[in-house]
Amino acid sequence: MNQHNVGDYFVVHTNGWAARLIQFGTRSKWNHAGIYIGNDQVIEARPIGVKIRSIHEYDSLPIIWSNEPLTETERENLVKFAKSFENDGYGIGSIIALGFKCLGLSIFPANWLAIHEKKVICSQLVAWCYSHVKIKLTNKPHALVTPADLAKRILEN
Repeated sequence: MNQHNVGDYFVVHTNGWAARLIQFGTRSKWNHAGIYIGNDQVIEARPIGVKIRSIHEYDSLPIIWSNEPLTETERENLVKFAKSFENDGYGIGSIIALGFKCLGLSIFPANWLAIHEKKVICSQLVAWCYSHVKIKLTNKPHALVTPADLAKRILEN
């Protein structure tokens, strides 16, 4: 039986070369994030775009869950907003901006593109959806939030 509330977000440690690059660049074991939308489903941004998938895809992987104090209305609004991204493309601008940041560089055009494109990466989707219900998960613009930032918030709470 699932013990997560609709609107909770998670970060997970997955495998593969892209996961390793994210982990290396952010100096964290956490490389992916998503939002629980109920019925054992999550919404997440992947290189194929924003999709709804089964949470059971992560059953064998290290995962941590948020415990943000949300009202039922906030949870409903957050999930509705998250679902509005379904089938959108992946945030390549955000990947470029975060890549530069991992190298210690802040390149204005890359940051601007990441902030202004509607396409998202996994952690950006989470941060944007929470900011939609007036909860700022980090001090960064949502476009520059990483799974490591989300994990840090979960682990500190």
